[in-house]
Amino acid sequence: MQRNQTLTQATISDLKRGYFFAAAQDRFHCLCCGFKTEPGQIYRCADVYYDAEKFMRVHIEAEHGSPLQFLLQLDKRWTGLTELQAQLINLFAGSVSDQEIARQLDAGSVSTIRNHRFLLREKLKQAKFFLAIGELMEEQSQIKCAAPTVQSSDAVSAAERKILTTYFPQGVDGPLTTYPGREKRRLMILRQLAERFLPNRTYNEKEVNAILSAAYEDHVLLRRQLIDYGFLSRRADGSEYRRSDAVPTAQQTTEECESMNTERKKTLLREYKETPLPMGVFQIKNNVNGKLLLLKALNLPGIINRHQLELRRGLHRNTALQADWNQYGEDVFSFDILATLKPEEILPENYPSAVSDLLEEWLEKLQPYENAGYNKSK
Repeated sequence: MQRNQTLTQATISDLKRGYFFAAAQDRFHCLCCGFKTEPGQIYRCADVYYDAEKFMRVHIEAEHGSPLQFLLQLDKRWTGLTELQAQLINLFAGSVSDQEIARQLDAGSVSTIRNHRFLLREKLKQAKFFLAIGELMEEQSQIKCAAPTVQSSDAVSAAERKILTTYFPQGVDGPLTTYPGREKRRLMILRQLAERFLPNRTYNEKEVNAILSAAYEDHVLLRRQLIDYGFLSRRADGSEYRRSDAVPTAQQTTEECESMNTERKKTLLREYKETPLPMGVFQIKNNVNGKLLLLKALNLPGIINRHQLELRRGLHRNTALQADWNQYGEDVFSFDILATLKPEEILPENYPSAVSDLLEEWLEKLQPYENAGYNKSK
């Protein structure tokens, strides 16, 4: 799927997360770059292990900073924002004061910045109403265009046959040209594929793969979906497959799929909350003059990446560091992790204070103040 089409079809929730789940492929997709993760796989990063969805979030923080930063980098035709408005939103999100924003962007007085903030809030309110109006327009147009009477079974069968012909141009016993993304059409395809298995007969995995390979190159996808939707049953060890006695209806399979997705999201969310990201203290070092900026982070990869992005865009809140970055260039700076904490040795509610204490220890040790660093002395 092309990027423009992916962004167009993404929901608001998808855009806020920075990724979406493609049920047809059983993959999480990064909206920023197309990176994919597969549920059931375990991913490793910096000696920490993650499930598919959590690793997708780690990837987005490490590679793109945040979904907000990605969205702000999109062209104006997507966001409707000017370059100045995008910069302001990024700074507002970082809780930078109006005085500091006015100084960094040279965008006028503090009152000018406050006026920009007010106008953006007005734009947000208008966007909510416009979104509601657009959805109502689509809903009402669909109601008016709907047929006034219920289609007969013959008409429905004719419509289904037309769709099946698109995917099985050589007949339903022939090969499948492509696998549809829309669930309703997937169910039509899967029902036809299930007919290729004889009732009351046991198949091994090799036989199932041979039957499905004759229909489509990605036989693993077809096999998994036939099982997920209840068209095939499988023993726990994968040694035997059977065609289900009663093929589920579209409504039954849709409800079951939604239930499975809900439970999986709950499981992944729980695992995400229970598995902390690497946390500790890191430094940004100017290797020309030796000056340091020491910082703490509950998510070291993500926060380091965020500071790199802010410096590259000229929006870092530490003006002295930004000035040296602009003067010397990116190549003379290094980002180094100084110390990390072991999550298993600390209660989750104590993570923030533990990281703060660790930062204080390193500040005391390295004294990165005045001519020695970019930190501000207390």
